[in-house]
Amino acid sequence: MFRASVLLSLATLALGLATGDLQVSIKAASSSVSSIDDIVLIATVTNPTGADIRVIKTANILDSNPTESFSVTKGDKIVDFTGIILSPDFERDGNFITIPAGESISVNHNVAALYNFEEHGTGSFTFTPWTIFQTEFNGDPLTIDVDPITVEIVNDVANRELFPSDSEMGAFTSTPSCNDSKKLGIIRNGLTAARALAGGAAADIRNRPNSAAWTKFFGGNISRDDVWWRFDLIAGDLASSGNRKIFCNQDPANLCGSATAYTRLVRSGGNIISSDIYMCSGFFTYTPTSKVCTTLIENFYGSLDGVVLHELSHATVGTTDHAYGCGAVQKLSTAQKFSNADNYECMSLAVHRTFKCGL
Repeated sequence: MFRASVLLSLATLALGLATGDLQVSIKAASSSVSSIDDIVLIATVTNPTGADIRVIKTANILDSNPTESFSVTKGDKIVDFTGIILSPDFERDGNFITIPAGESISVNHNVAALYNFEEHGTGSFTFTPWTIFQTEFNGDPLTIDVDPITVEIVNDVANRELFPSDSEMGAFTSTPSCNDSKKLGIIRNGLTAARALAGGAAADIRNRPNSAAWTKFFGGNISRDDVWWRFDLIAGDLASSGNRKIFCNQDPANLCGSATAYTRLVRSGGNIISSDIYMCSGFFTYTPTSKVCTTLIENFYGSLDGVVLHELSHATVGTTDHAYGCGAVQKLSTAQKFSNADNYECMSLAVHRTFKCGL
């Protein structure tokens, strides 16, 4: 999800990261706390090299926004994430951070409102940090293995609300909520096109199970039925009354200064019970999907309809963001591909390119 105009500004950056370029450590301010409000996780990223390194700071432990920087478990049970999934606007410098040569940067994470601790009760929770780094959109991802840490919560695990939702809990289809007629039309058209893109990808999995698009963006031992089911859910996101909303004029998380769009997820028992989508001003400047006909899919920097599909994948099936760019996401692990939103967006665009562009 990006725009070609940014390419020139990135020309002076490092082309990628190599093993050993970054080191990561995680610690808890306290290994035992009375309340989830007292959990403070301290992530430190060190640059041991002789040159400054600039990296994307979203979708990893450098992100101080209310996003998913950790996977959380209690025993063998996954603790649901209930925060923000942010799609960065890579024209904004705020989505990058520079780690000076020989120095470290630390970020404190307060996670009380971001995970459903209440559902699991008191006890010991394990936090596994997200440590995939890119120097730029579509840059090769570098994964750094870091041991998880455990924090015991002995008393208060009651849910905290990040901010109120305007949508009915338990509703799963999307309705634009926008008082700007031009933006409303763009969102409506984008919804229709995004559903069609997802439907095309679902059909392609059934009709061409070993297609180049499947092999690039999923492949391996990923279940075709599971991916098909996800595409089918996105394609079946039909508008009705009393459902999740897509806003053009609200920013309750105060993130539109650096985001193209974001989705606010509320989960319980592994199920999505609320998932409003917020479109920021940068979304409305994206190019049409037809532009994919003029470039290789690996070099395509996103379209308006693709952004909508990306957000719908968060809202309908609970995808997340591990890496960004149709070239970069091909290099993720099997599990990461299955859960990464850009893999769904990119496969849909690749199928569209094959059948609508004749390529």
